[in-house]
Amino acid sequence: MSRALVLSGGGTSGLAWQTGLLKGLRDNGVDLTNADLLVGTSAGAIMSAQLATGHDLDDLYAIQRRRSADLPPRNAMALMQAMADIKRRSKTPDRPGLDASELVELGAAALKATTESEEHRLATVSDYLPSAKDWPDRRLLLTAIDVATGSLVVWNKRSSATLVEAVASSCAAPLVAPPTTINGRRYMDAGPHSGTSAQLAAGHDLVVVIAVARSGPLGPPLSEEVVTLRAGGSRVEVIVPDAESLAVLFPNLLDETRRSLCAEAGCAQGAAGAAAWRDLHAAP
Repeated sequence: MSRALVLSGGGTSGLAWQTGLLKGLRDNGVDLTNADLLVGTSAGAIMSAQLATGHDLDDLYAIQRRRSADLPPRNAMALMQAMADIKRRSKTPDRPGLDASELVELGAAALKATTESEEHRLATVSDYLPSAKDWPDRRLLLTAIDVATGSLVVWNKRSSATLVEAVASSCAAPLVAPPTTINGRRYMDAGPHSGTSAQLAAGHDLVVVIAVARSGPLGPPLSEEVVTLRAGGSRVEVIVPDAESLAVLFPNLLDETRRSLCAEAGCAQGAAGAAAWRDLHAAP
Protein backbone atom coordinates (compact mmCIF):
# COMPACT_ATOMS: atom_id res chain seq x y z
CA MET A 1 0.00 0.00 0.00
CA SER A 2 1.43 3.37 -1.01
CA ARG A 3 1.24 6.15 1.59
CA ALA A 4 1.49 9.92 1.40
CA LEU A 5 1.86 12.37 4.27
CA VAL A 6 0.65 15.94 3.76
CA LEU A 7 1.82 18.56 6.27
CA SER A 8 0.11 21.94 6.42
CA GLY A 9 1.25 25.41 7.25
CA GLY A 10 0.99 26.62 10.83
CA GLY A 11 3.84 28.93 11.77
CA THR A 12 6.47 28.15 14.37
CA SER A 13 3.80 26.83 16.74
CA GLY A 14 2.38 24.56 14.07
CA LEU A 15 5.82 23.18 13.26
CA ALA A 16 6.40 22.37 16.94
CA TRP A 17 2.99 20.72 17.22
CA GLN A 18 3.53 18.62 14.09
CA THR A 19 6.90 17.49 15.42
CA GLY A 20 5.40 16.45 18.73
CA LEU A 21 2.41 14.77 17.12
CA LEU A 22 4.56 12.64 14.82
CA LYS A 23 6.79 11.67 17.73
CA GLY A 24 3.84 10.77 19.94
CA LEU A 25 2.39 8.60 17.21
CA ARG A 26 5.70 6.95 16.33
CA ASP A 27 6.60 6.21 19.95
CA ASN A 28 3.30 4.39 20.26
CA GLY A 29 3.52 2.25 17.17
CA VAL A 30 2.31 4.50 14.35
CA ASP A 31 5.18 5.82 12.24
CA LEU A 32 3.79 8.18 9.62
CA THR A 33 7.23 9.53 8.75
CA ASN A 34 8.07 6.61 6.45
CA ALA A 35 5.50 7.68 3.84
CA ASP A 36 6.34 7.17 0.17
CA LEU A 37 5.54 10.83 -0.57
CA LEU A 38 5.85 13.93 1.58
CA VAL A 39 3.94 17.10 0.66
CA GLY A 40 4.68 20.29 2.60
CA THR A 41 3.40 23.84 2.70
CA SER A 42 5.01 26.59 4.81
CA ALA A 43 5.76 25.10 8.26
CA GLY A 44 4.88 21.76 6.71
CA ALA A 45 7.60 22.35 4.13
CA ILE A 46 10.17 22.55 6.91
CA MET A 47 8.82 19.43 8.58
CA SER A 48 8.64 17.52 5.29
CA ALA A 49 12.17 18.51 4.31
CA GLN A 50 13.49 17.53 7.71
CA LEU A 51 11.86 14.10 7.50
CA ALA A 52 12.86 13.51 3.88
CA THR A 53 16.50 14.33 4.57
CA GLY A 54 16.70 11.89 7.47
CA HIS A 55 16.63 14.19 10.49
CA ASP A 56 16.05 12.27 13.70
CA LEU A 57 12.56 12.89 15.12
CA ASP A 58 13.81 12.70 18.71
CA ASP A 59 16.39 15.40 17.98
CA LEU A 60 13.79 17.59 16.26
CA TYR A 61 11.47 17.23 19.23
CA ALA A 62 14.25 18.09 21.67
CA ILE A 63 15.00 21.25 19.68
CA GLN A 64 11.36 22.33 19.83
CA ARG A 65 11.25 21.80 23.60
CA ARG A 66 14.23 24.02 24.28
CA ARG A 67 13.36 27.41 25.67
CA SER A 68 13.23 29.97 22.90
CA ALA A 69 15.26 33.13 22.97
CA ASP A 70 13.43 36.07 24.47
CA LEU A 71 12.39 37.45 21.12
CA PRO A 72 9.30 39.61 20.64
CA PRO A 73 6.61 37.34 19.15
CA ARG A 74 5.97 37.90 15.47
CA ASN A 75 2.34 38.26 14.55
CA ALA A 76 0.42 37.23 11.47
CA MET A 77 -2.31 39.82 11.99
CA ALA A 78 -1.02 42.02 9.13
CA LEU A 79 -1.33 39.06 6.76
CA MET A 80 -4.78 38.14 8.04
CA GLN A 81 -5.96 41.73 7.66
CA ALA A 82 -4.51 42.03 4.16
CA MET A 83 -6.24 38.82 3.07
CA ALA A 84 -9.52 39.98 4.59
CA ASP A 85 -9.29 43.32 2.78
CA ILE A 86 -8.59 41.60 -0.53
CA LYS A 87 -11.53 39.22 -0.08
CA ARG A 88 -13.81 42.11 0.82
CA ARG A 89 -13.07 43.69 -2.56
CA SER A 90 -13.33 40.37 -4.37
CA LYS A 91 -16.10 39.36 -6.77
CA THR A 92 -16.25 36.05 -4.89
CA PRO A 93 -15.88 37.09 -1.24
CA ASP A 94 -17.34 33.84 0.09
CA ARG A 95 -14.93 31.57 -1.77
CA PRO A 96 -12.16 30.39 0.55
CA GLY A 97 -8.56 31.03 -0.31
CA LEU A 98 -7.29 33.62 -2.74
CA ASP A 99 -7.42 33.16 -6.51
CA ALA A 100 -4.54 34.04 -8.83
CA SER A 101 -5.42 37.71 -9.24
CA GLU A 102 -5.91 38.13 -5.51
CA LEU A 103 -2.60 36.40 -4.84
CA VAL A 104 -0.89 38.83 -7.21
CA GLU A 105 -2.35 41.70 -5.16
CA LEU A 106 -1.14 40.11 -1.94
CA GLY A 107 2.25 39.43 -3.52
CA ALA A 108 2.63 43.07 -4.50
CA ALA A 109 2.02 44.05 -0.89
CA ALA A 110 4.56 41.45 0.24
CA LEU A 111 7.20 42.90 -2.08
CA LYS A 112 6.69 46.36 -0.59
CA ALA A 113 6.67 45.23 3.04
CA THR A 114 9.65 45.82 5.30
CA THR A 115 10.46 42.55 7.06
CA GLU A 116 13.94 40.99 7.10
CA SER A 117 16.56 40.55 4.41
CA GLU A 118 16.37 37.56 2.10
CA GLU A 119 19.89 36.60 3.16
CA HIS A 120 18.86 36.47 6.81
CA ARG A 121 15.75 34.48 5.97
CA LEU A 122 17.69 31.93 3.93
CA ALA A 123 20.15 31.53 6.79
CA THR A 124 17.28 30.94 9.23
CA VAL A 125 15.74 28.30 6.98
CA SER A 126 19.14 26.69 6.45
CA ASP A 127 19.45 26.31 10.22
CA TYR A 128 16.35 24.08 10.16
CA LEU A 129 18.25 21.68 7.89
CA PRO A 130 21.64 21.41 9.59
CA SER A 131 22.57 17.91 8.48
CA ALA A 132 21.37 17.88 4.86
CA LYS A 133 20.77 20.70 2.41
CA ASP A 134 20.56 18.75 -0.85
CA TRP A 135 17.33 17.41 -2.28
CA PRO A 136 16.76 13.89 -0.93
CA ASP A 137 16.05 10.78 -2.97
CA ARG A 138 12.70 10.40 -1.19
CA ARG A 139 9.74 11.96 -3.02
CA LEU A 140 9.23 15.43 -1.65
CA LEU A 141 6.90 18.14 -2.97
CA LEU A 142 6.99 21.70 -1.60
CA THR A 143 4.53 24.41 -2.58
CA ALA A 144 4.92 28.14 -3.19
CA ILE A 145 3.24 30.95 -5.12
CA ASP A 146 4.82 33.00 -7.92
CA VAL A 147 4.09 36.54 -6.74
CA ALA A 148 3.99 37.92 -10.29
CA THR A 149 1.39 35.49 -11.62
CA GLY A 150 -0.33 34.14 -8.51
CA SER A 151 0.22 30.60 -9.82
CA LEU A 152 0.98 27.58 -7.66
CA VAL A 153 4.53 26.26 -8.00
CA VAL A 154 5.46 22.78 -6.81
CA TRP A 155 9.17 22.30 -6.13
CA ASN A 156 10.79 18.88 -6.31
CA LYS A 157 14.19 17.28 -6.81
CA ARG A 158 14.15 18.12 -10.53
CA SER A 159 13.36 21.80 -9.96
CA SER A 160 15.81 24.62 -10.47
CA ALA A 161 15.50 25.67 -6.81
CA THR A 162 17.86 24.40 -4.15
CA LEU A 163 16.21 22.65 -1.21
CA VAL A 164 16.86 25.63 1.07
CA GLU A 165 15.42 28.03 -1.51
CA ALA A 166 12.34 25.86 -2.00
CA VAL A 167 11.69 25.60 1.73
CA ALA A 168 12.29 29.33 2.21
CA SER A 169 9.84 30.23 -0.56
CA SER A 170 7.21 27.96 0.92
CA CYS A 171 7.70 29.62 4.32
CA ALA A 172 7.72 33.20 2.99
CA ALA A 173 4.48 34.29 4.65
CA PRO A 174 3.44 37.57 2.97
CA LEU A 175 4.08 40.67 5.12
CA VAL A 176 5.89 38.47 7.65
CA ALA A 177 8.90 37.24 5.65
CA PRO A 178 10.37 38.44 2.34
CA PRO A 179 9.45 36.63 -0.89
CA THR A 180 12.30 34.36 -1.98
CA THR A 181 14.21 35.06 -5.18
CA ILE A 182 14.83 31.98 -7.34
CA ASN A 183 16.27 32.41 -10.82
CA GLY A 184 15.15 36.01 -10.97
CA ARG A 185 11.54 35.41 -9.88
CA ARG A 186 9.98 35.94 -6.45
CA TYR A 187 7.98 33.34 -4.55
CA MET A 188 5.90 33.37 -1.39
CA ASP A 189 4.02 31.04 0.93
CA ALA A 190 1.21 29.06 -0.76
CA GLY A 191 -0.88 29.12 2.43
CA PRO A 192 -3.15 31.98 1.29
CA HIS A 193 -4.16 29.73 -1.63
CA SER A 194 -4.25 26.44 0.29
CA GLY A 195 -2.57 25.48 3.51
CA THR A 196 -2.31 21.86 2.39
CA SER A 197 -2.49 21.33 -1.41
CA ALA A 198 -3.39 17.74 -0.54
CA GLN A 199 -4.45 17.03 -4.12
CA LEU A 200 -0.75 16.63 -4.91
CA ALA A 201 -0.90 13.25 -3.15
CA ALA A 202 -3.31 11.83 -5.76
CA GLY A 203 -2.66 8.21 -6.68
CA HIS A 204 -1.63 6.99 -3.23
CA ASP A 205 -3.68 4.37 -1.44
CA LEU A 206 -3.57 6.16 1.91
CA VAL A 207 -3.18 9.90 2.33
CA VAL A 208 -2.75 11.28 5.83
CA VAL A 209 -3.17 15.04 6.15
CA ILE A 210 -1.91 16.77 9.29
CA ALA A 211 -3.59 20.17 9.27
CA VAL A 212 -3.12 22.97 11.78
CA ALA A 213 -6.78 24.00 11.78
CA ARG A 214 -8.45 26.17 14.37
CA SER A 215 -11.87 24.55 14.21
CA GLY A 216 -13.85 21.82 12.49
CA PRO A 217 -15.45 20.53 10.49
CA LEU A 218 -12.82 21.27 7.91
CA GLY A 219 -13.86 23.76 5.28
CA PRO A 220 -12.61 24.27 1.77
CA PRO A 221 -10.14 24.20 0.20
CA LEU A 222 -9.04 21.13 2.20
CA SER A 223 -12.49 19.57 2.11
CA GLU A 224 -12.50 19.92 -1.68
CA GLU A 225 -9.01 18.42 -1.89
CA VAL A 226 -10.18 15.45 0.19
CA VAL A 227 -13.15 14.90 -2.11
CA THR A 228 -10.83 14.94 -5.13
CA LEU A 229 -8.47 12.42 -3.55
CA ARG A 230 -11.27 10.08 -2.51
CA ALA A 231 -12.81 10.27 -5.97
CA GLY A 232 -9.47 9.03 -7.29
CA GLY A 233 -9.55 6.01 -5.00
CA SER A 234 -7.39 7.23 -2.10
CA ARG A 235 -8.31 6.65 1.50
CA VAL A 236 -7.87 10.01 3.21
CA GLU A 237 -7.51 10.63 6.92
CA VAL A 238 -7.13 14.10 8.43
CA ILE A 239 -5.57 14.87 11.81
CA VAL A 240 -6.26 18.27 13.38
CA PRO A 241 -5.35 19.66 16.82
CA ASP A 242 -7.40 18.45 19.77
CA ALA A 243 -8.77 20.83 22.40
CA GLU A 244 -5.58 20.82 24.45
CA SER A 245 -3.43 21.52 21.41
CA LEU A 246 -5.73 24.30 20.21
CA ALA A 247 -5.38 26.02 23.58
CA VAL A 248 -1.64 26.48 23.12
CA LEU A 249 -1.44 26.88 19.34
CA PHE A 250 -3.71 29.90 18.99
CA PRO A 251 -4.24 32.82 18.64
CA ASN A 252 -0.69 33.58 17.42
CA LEU A 253 0.95 30.76 15.46
CA LEU A 254 4.18 32.77 15.28
CA ASP A 255 4.78 33.06 19.01
CA GLU A 256 8.24 31.50 19.45
CA THR A 257 7.83 31.38 23.23
CA ARG A 258 5.10 28.72 22.92
CA ARG A 259 7.07 26.19 20.89
CA SER A 260 7.73 23.89 23.83
CA LEU A 261 4.09 23.90 24.90
CA CYS A 262 2.95 23.16 21.36
CA ALA A 263 5.44 20.32 20.92
CA GLU A 264 4.38 18.74 24.20
CA ALA A 265 0.69 19.09 23.39
CA GLY A 266 1.26 17.47 20.00
CA CYS A 267 3.19 14.60 21.54
CA ALA A 268 0.43 13.99 24.09
CA GLN A 269 -2.21 14.06 21.34
CA GLY A 270 -0.21 11.60 19.23
CA ALA A 271 0.26 9.21 22.14
CA ALA A 272 -3.42 9.37 23.05
CA GLY A 273 -4.61 8.79 19.49
CA ALA A 274 -2.11 6.15 18.42
CA ALA A 275 -4.27 3.17 19.37
CA ALA A 276 -7.04 4.31 17.03
CA TRP A 277 -4.53 4.83 14.21
CA ARG A 278 -2.55 1.63 14.63
CA ASP A 279 -4.93 -0.66 12.75
CA LEU A 280 -5.38 1.86 9.95
CA HIS A 281 -1.66 2.30 9.49
CA ALA A 282 -1.12 -1.43 9.35
CA ALA A 283 -3.98 -2.05 6.92
CA PRO A 284 -2.92 -3.65 3.62
